[in-house]
Amino acid sequence: MGKRLMWILWPSFLVGGIAEGVFFTLIDPQELYLLGHPVHWSPIAIYSTGFFLFWMVAAASSALTSFLQGAD
Repeated sequence: MGKRLMWILWPSFLVGGIAEGVFFTLIDPQELYLLGHPVHWSPIAIYSTGFFLFWMVAAASSALTSFLQGAD
């Protein structure tokens, strides 16, 4: 179980960091809108939330791949 968790979380952590870097290089965090309303969070809160969201999406993708492979 520990090895499978590492196979899921470590690559998704790297992908989350890369995705955040690319996304926030192109998008200014002070210009983000959520459901049509501007987001009034501090930049560090936006960066942190963005990283964890990208990490969760990448982890879900890795977990699905691991599940479909039947990895132990």
